[in-house]
Amino acid sequence: MKLLGQKSVSTIISYLFLVLFIIFLFHLIYQTLGFGIGYYNWTTSHHFLSETFYVNDEIDYASYEKGKYVFFRFKYPFSDQQMMTGFFTLNRFIFHTFQSIFFSLFFFYGYKTFGDLSRRELFNETIIKHLKTFSIINLLYAPLYFLIWIFIFRTGLEGGMLMTSFAFLFLGIILLFITAFFKRGHQLQSENDLTI
Repeated sequence: MKLLGQKSVSTIISYLFLVLFIIFLFHLIYQTLGFGIGYYNWTTSHHFLSETFYVNDEIDYASYEKGKYVFFRFKYPFSDQQMMTGFFTLNRFIFHTFQSIFFSLFFFYGYKTFGDLSRRELFNETIIKHLKTFSIINLLYAPLYFLIWIFIFRTGLEGGMLMTSFAFLFLGIILLFITAFFKRGHQLQSENDLTI
């Protein structure tokens, strides 16, 4: 099976990225809905979907005092499978929202880029635009991740955080080089078409 062009590996990968984009977009919408419903239930003492979006000061951890912390646990729809859990704070909401937005954009632009690689004409302006956006998203992730982690959670650097940030920063740099390659290819192709 060929790597590029129609009905190629790039087409299959683009569909895989599309599926992952839909899953992460659903996750983003669902968790935002969960935080909204949880906040509404907590501030008004209502119990709307409280089995699915549980928010209470009954902490499950033995080392924390009751009433001092607010705890949340969200389940996936129509199941008892836990989706996310933790302390119900604005910091936690910002962090989870940032992560979900990033991965939604990551998989969306991955889908767009690999979809462009499935086209008949490989060097085109669309793929250059998508590659550039894809690289910027990856380059911005590392510093934003650091800022959110340090300023919101007020903790030091961790090994896992450094490795994750480095991986996306490295991917962003590689994508910048690939973008320059595609830009040069498009320029040469345009010059060649003009000469013909």
